[in-house]
Amino acid sequence: MQMLALSADQLKEILNRVIRSDNSTPNNRRIAEYLLVHYRSVAFMTASEIAEKVGVSQPAITRFVTNVLGFQGFSHFLKIIQDIIRNEVTGVERYHISSSKNKSNIEIVISQEIENLNKLVEYTSEEKLIHTATQIANKKTIFIIGFRTGAPLANYFYFFLRKIHPDVRVCTSGGSEVYDMMHKMDRETTLFIPFIFPRYPREMIEVIQYLKKEKFHFLTVTDSYTLQVEGICECEIVTPIIITTLFDSYTTSFCVLNILLDMIGRIDLARTKDMLGGIEEMYQRNRVFYKKT
Repeated sequence: MQMLALSADQLKEILNRVIRSDNSTPNNRRIAEYLLVHYRSVAFMTASEIAEKVGVSQPAITRFVTNVLGFQGFSHFLKIIQDIIRNEVTGVERYHISSSKNKSNIEIVISQEIENLNKLVEYTSEEKLIHTATQIANKKTIFIIGFRTGAPLANYFYFFLRKIHPDVRVCTSGGSEVYDMMHKMDRETTLFIPFIFPRYPREMIEVIQYLKKEKFHFLTVTDSYTLQVEGICECEIVTPIIITTLFDSYTTSFCVLNILLDMIGRIDLARTKDMLGGIEEMYQRNRVFYKKT
C-alpha cells in the first residue's frame, strides 16, 4: 500500500534507524545522515542535486528512497517531504525556492499541475466521493468553515452548494464568533465541513478539536494526510497541492470540489432540478445577468 503521509518525527526516526542499523551500507548511512539534517532543502532538490551533495551516484539516491525507505519512487518521496515541511516554509523561503529553478516558471507550474491532477486517483476514489456526496446531500444543514487559505475554497463550495442544497451556512472570518454559530447547530442534522490548507491556521485546528470534543459530525477537506498522521482529524477529502511558485495553486482542489458538487446534485435529481429552476426564474425576474437587447 502506498505511503500517504509521514510526520517529521516519523521521518527522522526512519532515517535514524538506517543510520544505526548494522546492515546499512556506508553509502546508505551517508544519504540518511544528509537527509536527516537537510530534509527541508531536500524537498526542492532533484535526485542528481542530492547525489552531488552527498557524494554518491544519482541511481544510489533513487534506490535508497525506494528500496530502503519504501517510497514508490523519487517523486513520491519528494511529495511526502513537501507535505511534511509545507506548514513550516515561510514566504521568504518560498521566494528563493521559486526563483532558483532553471526552467521557465510557466513550464514548471504547468507540468506540476498536470502531474498533480494525474495523481488525484491516489488520494481519492469515485466510491469515496460518492459516499461523501451522499452524506452532504442527506444532511439537513451543511456548515462550511474555512480560514485564511481555506477561505476562498470554502466560499466557492458554499456558492455552488447552496444552489442545490436547501440549507447551507458558511463562516470564513474566524474569531470567537464561529463558536457562537456552531453551538446553535443541531448535532444530529448538521454536517460541518472544515477547509484547512497550509500553512495550517492554529484557530482552525482549535475549531476541529472543538467539533471532536462536542461530537459534531464533520468531514475535513485538506491537502494531505498530515493532520491524520498527527492525530488531529480524519482527512476525508484530500486534494494535493505543490510548492512551486511564491503561492500555492489549488487547481486540484477546485477539480475535486466540482466533481463532488456534481455528485451531490445527482443524489436527489428532483430537488436539484427544482432548486435550479427556481434560481433561474429569479435571475430572469431580476435581470441578474447581462443580455444584449
